[in-house]
Amino acid sequence: MDEATNDRLHDRVVVHALRVKVEQVGFWGDGTVISRVADGSSLAESIPAADLTDLVGASYHEMASVAVVPARVRSTWPTPIRSAVAKREPRLGASEKEMSRFRRFRLGAIVICALSGCGTPDDTEKAPALPFQGERVVVAAVGDPAILATVAPRRGEWTATRGGELTIRETPVDPRSLQGVDVVLFAGDRLGDLVDVGALVVLPESAVQPPRPSVAEEVSDDPPEESAADALQYSDVVPAYRDQVSKYGSNRMGLPYGGTALVLVYNRRAFEGEANLEAAREAGVALEAPRTWKQFDALAQFFQGRDWNGDGTADHGIALALGRDAEGVGDATFLALAASLGQHRDQYSFLFDADTMAPRIEAPPFVDALRDLVALKESGPPGGAAFDAEAARGAFGKGNVAMLIDRAERASRWKGKAIGVAPLPGSGRVYDPSRKLWEDVSPPNTPSVLPYGGGWLVGVVTAAPGRRREAAIDLAKYLIGPEASNRIHADRAFPMIPVRGSKLGGGPPDPRSARGVDPRRWSDAVGRTLNAPRVVVGLRIPEAGGYLADLAQARVAAVGGEPAEAALKSVARAWSERTRRLGTARQLWHYRRSLNVLATLPDIPER
Repeated sequence: MDEATNDRLHDRVVVHALRVKVEQVGFWGDGTVISRVADGSSLAESIPAADLTDLVGASYHEMASVAVVPARVRSTWPTPIRSAVAKREPRLGASEKEMSRFRRFRLGAIVICALSGCGTPDDTEKAPALPFQGERVVVAAVGDPAILATVAPRRGEWTATRGGELTIRETPVDPRSLQGVDVVLFAGDRLGDLVDVGALVVLPESAVQPPRPSVAEEVSDDPPEESAADALQYSDVVPAYRDQVSKYGSNRMGLPYGGTALVLVYNRRAFEGEANLEAAREAGVALEAPRTWKQFDALAQFFQGRDWNGDGTADHGIALALGRDAEGVGDATFLALAASLGQHRDQYSFLFDADTMAPRIEAPPFVDALRDLVALKESGPPGGAAFDAEAARGAFGKGNVAMLIDRAERASRWKGKAIGVAPLPGSGRVYDPSRKLWEDVSPPNTPSVLPYGGGWLVGVVTAAPGRRREAAIDLAKYLIGPEASNRIHADRAFPMIPVRGSKLGGGPPDPRSARGVDPRRWSDAVGRTLNAPRVVVGLRIPEAGGYLADLAQARVAAVGGEPAEAALKSVARAWSERTRRLGTARQLWHYRRSLNVLATLPDIPER
C-alpha cells in the first residue's frame, strides 16, 4: 500500500453516539472492519475484542472512513432499520459510487439510532437475549483444514450475538472419528463417506424455509417482523446447490458453503487483435468463445505455432492439467468433455449403470473424450503433457498461451492484462447408452460438471446433543447467511465461488488480485455454468476420491501414450473391484441416492 493511500485511510472517526472512538475504519464486502483502534483498553469495554478485524492490503477503492457499527450494536437496532440496511448492502465488486451511496444510507441509520438512543446504554429497548449462552460449539474440517481460515474471522460476531463459545479444531478429522466435534466443513465428494457412517444430522426443511405467517400476521397491515429463517434468504441460493449439492436423496445433509466450476479462460489479445482476426477469417475460424469442443479444437490448432502476440516468436493454443494433478482439475476437465458427449437427456446416471453399478467409463463417449483430450497436448507449450493445474496457470500467465481451462475461483492466479472467461463448450452429438447409438443434437449438449461433489458444505454432527445441536445448526446457518457468506467468499485464504444468485454478478471472489480478469465475463460464465439446464454434480459416493484416483492414473497413462481404450478398461476393472470390496449393494444405494432423483430403500444395505 503506498503512502498516499495509507494517509487517506487514517482519517480519525469519533462516534460519540455509540461511545466508541476509533481510527482508520474501513468498509469491505458487506461488513465493517477496524484496522487500528485508538485507546484500545477503553474500547474493549464496549466491543468484544474478537469483533475487531484487521484487513491488510486493501485499496482505497475498497475502504473509506465510515462510522463503525459493531455486531453487538447492530443487533440492538430496531428491525426495520436493520432490515433496510441489510437489503441495501452492495454486492462484491460494487463500484465506488454504489458503495458511497450505501455508506451515506447506513450513516443515516446510525444517526437515527443515535438520536433515538438505540445502541447505547440508555436504550429503552431491551437488548436481545443471547440464545446459546454457555454453549460451546466445536468446528472442524474433513479433508483440507485450510478452509477453517474462513471461519475464524466470523467467530467474534457469532459469539457476541448468540452468547456461545466457538472453538476451531485446527487438525483435519476423519468421518469415523468425530467425537467432540459439532460442525464440520467438507468438500462435497466426502458426503458419501459421512453418510455411510451416519455422521451427519438430516436437516429439516424448517431450518432453511421461512415459517408460514400466522392468521393474525396475514390480515395485519403492519410490516412483518424479520424472522431468522427470512434472514437466511435460502431461496437466493443457486438451485444446483440448494436442491442438488446439499442433498443426498431427499435428505438435506448440509448447507452450501462455497462453490466451484470449470471455465474457459482466454487471452483477449489473441482473440481481438486485428492481425489475428484477419488470419482467422482466411482460415475459416471464428475468434470467439467456442460453443462446441470441435470449435475449441480448431481454435487451439489455429493459435498453436502462430505469433499471435506479435513478439516475434511462435505462441501456443492451450494449457491444460494433463499430468498428475493433486487439485483434480485434469480429471474434472476430462469428465466435463465426456459429459458433453455422454450425459444423455433421458439418463440420470453417468459414470455407472444405476441398476447394476457396472462402470460406464469404458463406453464410447469416455473413449472419445480421452482421445480428444490427449490430442490437445499437440496444441500446447513444450512440457505441457506433464502440467498440473498450477503449471498450466503459470504457462498461461506468460502471455504466449491463448487458452486455459481452470477453476473459476482461481481467477487471482490468472496473470494478464486482458483476460476473458466463458463457459466450457458442449457437443453437437451425444451417446444414448440405452440404444448404444450416437445422436446429433442442436443446440449443443452442454451439461455443467461441478468438481469435488459440487463444492464445500457445512454439516452438523449427529453426536451433538440437545441445546448444543441447536447452537450448531444456528452456526451453520449463520456461516451461509447473506452477510457472513459475502465475506467468506472474498477471503483470500480459501477461494470459493459464491453460491447465492445475488452475489454472482460481482466478478471474481477477490477482484483486487484479479485485475486483468473481465468481471462481467467472469460473472456471466460462472452464472451460466451454475444455472445450466443440466448440472452434473461430481462423484460423491463412499471412497469417491479413490475412484477418481483410479481414473487419474489411467488418464496420465493415456497422455503418455497408452491407447485410450486400454487405459479406460483398466479403470473399469479397478472400479469394479473397489465396488465389490465396499459392497455392491451398498455402493449402488449410495450412487442412486447421490443422484437425488432415483428411489432407494430408507436404510443403507449391509456390506
